Amino acid sequence: MDWDDVRFFLALSRAGSARTAGTYLGVSHSTVARRIEQFEQKIGVRLFDRTPSGYALTLAGEDMVETAKRTETDMAALERRLLGQDKKLEGQVCVTFPDSLTSKILMPDIVKFTKAYPGIDLELVLSYRVFDLSKREADIALRLLRRNSSPPPHLIGRKLTSVHYAHYASRDYLADHTLEVPSKTASWTRWDDSDRFPNWIKESLHPHIPGRNSLANGMMQVQAAKAGLGIASLPCFAADQEPDLIRLPNSINRPYFDMWILSHPDLKETARLRAFREHLTKAILKNVPLYEGERPLS
Repeated sequence: MDWDDVRFFLALSRAGSARTAGTYLGVSHSTVARRIEQFEQKIGVRLFDRTPSGYALTLAGEDMVETAKRTETDMAALERRLLGQDKKLEGQVCVTFPDSLTSKILMPDIVKFTKAYPGIDLELVLSYRVFDLSKREADIALRLLRRNSSPPPHLIGRKLTSVHYAHYASRDYLADHTLEVPSKTASWTRWDDSDRFPNWIKESLHPHIPGRNSLANGMMQVQAAKAGLGIASLPCFAADQEPDLIRLPNSINRPYFDMWILSHPDLKETARLRAFREHLTKAILKNVPLYEGERPLS
């Protein structure tokens, strides 16, 4: 069997949909469907039933999937061990982090790195999805974890700083709306809350103001606050750099997340990964006060 065929098989078995599997694999849904059909023809066994709701494993597919998963784990481990012996400062490094960290803060330092190491090709994946570093979905992850929680035990890394949030609104919004009781026009923008008065609003200085309009993305929240959608709880490192946004009177910045830089232990001696980890760590540590809501970008 071709390992690449098995990789497509596993992706579809997990997703149940050619479109979702294609998104994960970085190909079109028609490519997934075609590859699976060719694979079934090659081995002479039907692995999936095509149903109106998607792809369902046949008995043969179910029999194959556990062995395929073990093979995937072994292949990923072999790849990591071989890569871990690489001492060259060249090749590709895949890094994943939330989009809010790259806009005005880290991107200049990333550019400096590419100039210092022209042989290293960066793949920057901006996502809130938790990538599986054991399967080398990424080489390095910059993750925001809930305060005082720990990363997965099979990864190595360090906590770099805490990420503080405070309450903000645009100057025009505060000029047009009163935040005092009663306030009939002001509103909070929510994150992923369906409740109009979630606990974080009840515990704020303005618990009488309802939440409206849910935006689960950090940079979207910042842009919405700038445009005047409402008052918002925002990461200080992003909001403090926006001249159109101001902190609400008496708003206290509080830590919500810990920022970690993580990688797999098999890759700790890979020269190009080590170089980028060290560079990224220095770039973040020099701006710890910014992430903790104490001063502008240095």
